[in-house]
Amino acid sequence: MKSIGLFQIFLHLLFQRTRQAHGIEPQIICPRNSVIQEGDTLKLQCGYSGKRHCYWYKNNRYVKYTDTSIYEMVVDRQSGGIYRCHCYSPNQRCDSMKVVITATDMKVSLQIEPRAALRSEKIHMKCEIPRPRRRGSFFWLKNGNVMSGSFEPKKTILLAEKTDEAQYRCGFEFGYSQWLSPAVNVTVTELFSKPELKSETEIFEGEYLSVECIAKTDDSGIHFQYSFWKNNETLAVNQVQHFVLKKPASLNDSGLYHCEANALHRGVGKKSEVMHISVEEAFSKPTLSDNGQVFVGQQLKVTCEVKRNPSRSSLRYVFFRKGQALNSPSIGKSYIVAHAQLEDSGTYLCEVMKTESSVTKRSDGISVKIHLPVVGASLVSKDNLTVIAAGDCLVLQCQLKKGTAPRFLWYRDNLPLTNNSESYHFNDEGNEFVVHSFEAHHGGRYQCVAINRGIDEMMFNTTSNYFEVALSVRSYSTEVAASVFPLLLITGVIAVIGFKLRQKKQGNSSKVLQPQCGATETRSQPASQELSPANFEFAVIGSFPNIEFAPNLVYSVVTTQKSKTADIGGVSSEDRRISTGEPNDYCIIYATLNHKKVTERLDTTEMEDGSGADTNVYENLPRREENEK
Repeated sequence: MKSIGLFQIFLHLLFQRTRQAHGIEPQIICPRNSVIQEGDTLKLQCGYSGKRHCYWYKNNRYVKYTDTSIYEMVVDRQSGGIYRCHCYSPNQRCDSMKVVITATDMKVSLQIEPRAALRSEKIHMKCEIPRPRRRGSFFWLKNGNVMSGSFEPKKTILLAEKTDEAQYRCGFEFGYSQWLSPAVNVTVTELFSKPELKSETEIFEGEYLSVECIAKTDDSGIHFQYSFWKNNETLAVNQVQHFVLKKPASLNDSGLYHCEANALHRGVGKKSEVMHISVEEAFSKPTLSDNGQVFVGQQLKVTCEVKRNPSRSSLRYVFFRKGQALNSPSIGKSYIVAHAQLEDSGTYLCEVMKTESSVTKRSDGISVKIHLPVVGASLVSKDNLTVIAAGDCLVLQCQLKKGTAPRFLWYRDNLPLTNNSESYHFNDEGNEFVVHSFEAHHGGRYQCVAINRGIDEMMFNTTSNYFEVALSVRSYSTEVAASVFPLLLITGVIAVIGFKLRQKKQGNSSKVLQPQCGATETRSQPASQELSPANFEFAVIGSFPNIEFAPNLVYSVVTTQKSKTADIGGVSSEDRRISTGEPNDYCIIYATLNHKKVTERLDTTEMEDGSGADTNVYENLPRREENEK
């Protein structure tokens, strides 16, 4: 492993020595430029500097030995040639190098037109020698450096650029000698300057706005075409005028602008830098307001306000109603009507204009309505009914003779009604009261009040008449019967059961019905005889108050009287007499009054005793008419 490492080091050193010995050209260290003229001191260096043994060759012939790496000579006409060197310690050989001597015995001239060229202009250059030569070649130098690919006596720069601005020389080379022309300086200036945008960068709307593109040139023969862009959108292309937007500015004119100037027939175009132009609002959009709900005869005041006026311009105001101007432009921002009338109602708007410019702005319209006080409230039924059947619909309307934007209040029996009940509601305007299913508790005296308010908390109101509604009697009786029927049914079942039990206890020992009266004595009747309805005269009634658990039932005290002459099987009316003596002839019972049957069976039949028609029905007693049949 150690021997391999030493071998690699040896190969590396050998490679370095070989590389040093080959491929290095002698260097001209004096003169510094590439032009070597007669009389100049020429210094050539072989490799690195230092004391070494060097042998120099010219055109493959030994010319000199030096103990350093530098070979120095004074140049003459014979100094030109191809030089190479070979130095020892360390061993080093240099490649050949051509040394050309610039001679002065032949004049070379250089002509350049124009020497002060404009950008994109054509430049002609011509190199001349006194007499033509068959051998040799021309060459060109730019700022002392050889221009590659140029061996002709003429050279043309088609479109001059700023990079073509330099010092030029031409020369003629033959063998190891060359002849150079004097240096000629060529300047290239811009055909025209980079265009600039000219405009006010901050202005108010309505002020004059002009955007100009300025391109400067010293050549009066150059003509331009201009193009303009705003926010990279084209405003104008290749126009002769150097400006755009010569007009009053608007807010939409704000943006980023740039332009381009093109020289006609020169193919040169230049763009300007970007400029930001800001157009500010001269004043804000006006807003319109009035002084509130105005009634006929009150003052109407409409005011036009402008909240921002950064331009501090004087403003003029014009007011419109229904599209018609109400005044000429003035500085007053309010329109006043001392005593408003109905015809002053309508849509109002205002227009504000800037005195110094044509800027005009309009407000949004507002609706102004001159109100009438509420007068002449009246309450009517939509169906013209005051008695409403149960379940029917009741609609009451509060009507006004006149009045604008009223608010309605409703009362029943002088108590206010609200719109949060499930049994009734009001319409959206509030002037209609609706009960969808009328019940007894909806009855009462209704009244409505209409109100409207004006400016300064002024209030007008009008109160309607009373309108009384009630549930119909038939509907009420039906409602009572429907509620009492289940109770009567249960009571009847209990009575029948009690009667059957009592009848079972008594057996069949007595077939005669014995009403329980004040006497203690009882009489038996034959089993074949039943108690005839004719045995009882017409009942005499005494009123009894209602009871709490059934307020729709009325109980009466009923007194019945036996007939002294009644036979089993019935007797005529002439033979009937009413006894007035003994207590055993009377008894007290309670009979239920059925009011439904009362209303259905009213009649005007005269009774024999002149007492009039019987208006009560006793479900447990036979009626007098039925007894006489």
